[in-house]
Amino acid sequence: MTVKHQTKSKKGNITQGGNNMTKTKRVAAMMMAAAMGTSMIGVIPAAAEEEATNIWASDVDTSEPMTLKLALTQSSMVTDYENNYFTKYLEDKLNINIEFYMLPADAAETRTKVNLMATSNEDLPDVMITDGHLTNEMILQLGDSGFFAPLNDYLNDPEVMPNFNAIPDEDREDILQATTMADGNIYGFAAYEPETWNLTPNRMFINRAWLDKLGLEVPTTTDELKTVLEAFRDGDPNGNGVQDEIGVYGFAGGGYGENTVDALMNAFIFWNGGLSLSDDGTEGIAPFTQDAWREGLTYLNELSSEGLLSANIFTDDGQQFKAILNQETPIVGLTTAGSLSNWPDVKNNKNFAEMEMIEPLKGPEGVQYTPYNPYTPGQEMYIIEGTDKLDLALKFADEFFNIDTGLIERFGEEGVDWTRDPKDLEGQTNAYVEAGLYDKLSMLVISTIWSDNQSQTWRNHGPRYASLEMGNTVYDYSSGNKFDVNDPTQLNAKCYELYYPKHPEYVLPTLKYTLDETELIQEQLTTLPTFVDQCMAEFITGARSLDDAGWNAYLNELETMGLSTWLETAQVAYDRTK
Repeated sequence: MTVKHQTKSKKGNITQGGNNMTKTKRVAAMMMAAAMGTSMIGVIPAAAEEEATNIWASDVDTSEPMTLKLALTQSSMVTDYENNYFTKYLEDKLNINIEFYMLPADAAETRTKVNLMATSNEDLPDVMITDGHLTNEMILQLGDSGFFAPLNDYLNDPEVMPNFNAIPDEDREDILQATTMADGNIYGFAAYEPETWNLTPNRMFINRAWLDKLGLEVPTTTDELKTVLEAFRDGDPNGNGVQDEIGVYGFAGGGYGENTVDALMNAFIFWNGGLSLSDDGTEGIAPFTQDAWREGLTYLNELSSEGLLSANIFTDDGQQFKAILNQETPIVGLTTAGSLSNWPDVKNNKNFAEMEMIEPLKGPEGVQYTPYNPYTPGQEMYIIEGTDKLDLALKFADEFFNIDTGLIERFGEEGVDWTRDPKDLEGQTNAYVEAGLYDKLSMLVISTIWSDNQSQTWRNHGPRYASLEMGNTVYDYSSGNKFDVNDPTQLNAKCYELYYPKHPEYVLPTLKYTLDETELIQEQLTTLPTFVDQCMAEFITGARSLDDAGWNAYLNELETMGLSTWLETAQVAYDRTK
């Protein structure tokens, strides 16, 4: 079968030919880029007139390797790409020579370089891998202007992309939905590898030693928590004779689960840091305008006014957060953390040793959510419009979705860096297996290349497919330490059990806005979340009143700042995903 060189028009029609844009389209693209304050996407090199070589046809002589030009974002951890094990693996398997164009490791520098490539007549690669460094806006600009080839028809063709189409339907649909841009086109091949630990980062930890000393049970509701916090405040659980205990502490500016206020708000309404969906999944809503939101703020205001919640949550930085968590005498009763690195030398840290992960609390109306980051497959690889190696580029991209190839790209050489030999797996276990969530491990990592400088892999740069189950049934034995069921830091499975199910049935996906929509709500996307965070702190600490007058004034300010415009635009973008 021959894959024709095709370009999708704005109306979705397929037209034969290359990537020549009309003068009008080029000017429009540049004007739009200039209006949005981004790098201009200008003249695109003309497409090669020669039809792509048909590498699927049986009569093609493939004895001589074809050359594929690849622009690749380099990793500081990879010492050699030319003689890299994974490079040689791909070259041998696909009968190709890879000619590397190295892109900067820095994301901003990569974006600048790609924009320069798109506006020049320099010799262009056939394929580009950017390690997720391109923004959605930039991808749309580059696709709309004709620099990136649309991939829709190829991705949905099992003859062209057999490995991609072998992905289970539900996961494949997630990938397609996440990578479809506002113009209806897909321009990038995605990496799909969700990890339980990262999906629900606001994990709640309570001082179990304090509970035991005071004869208290682990709280399961917001009311029970308040009772426990009062006991923490008054009962001197750290035993130093000083009323220095902090009931609830966190770090509002933290980027990975440290905002304890966000976690507690989810006992009243689902709060993920922005817009969300109605209960039936049809309508975008602003949770920070709902009655339940006000009720959550009222509860937190009560904790604050009674000295049960530290106001420093809103002012401390990361360094101060860690310092408070790790006082010589433990002083924190409840906190949230995505990373255990907040407790240095966690396995020997006496502060962490007193902590126990608990499930999200249930609010007075039975609400029990957790901040949840829906996994969004990141776009990693693109085909340059006009390449005369389209067929080869597609075959190259599809190979990354081969399960075995994906394992090699991430973990290195089978039998050297990792193994799935049943004899090697026998007797090995991990937290998921011990918890009865999975019957056995599927793979064992036996080398340290993921943490070392190496020339075995491209360090996970490129598309890939790994299901949640695949990730949970891998065990990293490279440290030389076997899994210890008594190790309190082995919390992955517990996190999966306690937190993964605690998100709504319908969660707002990452929205893809058109260039016009982005320009329309650019200010709201920046100013409104900042304003909401500021008001949360003010309501909780008492700087703003939660009475009717104070609440209505807050709602009016949101409207003045353009909340309705944001909601309307988001609804249009969300409707495109259905």
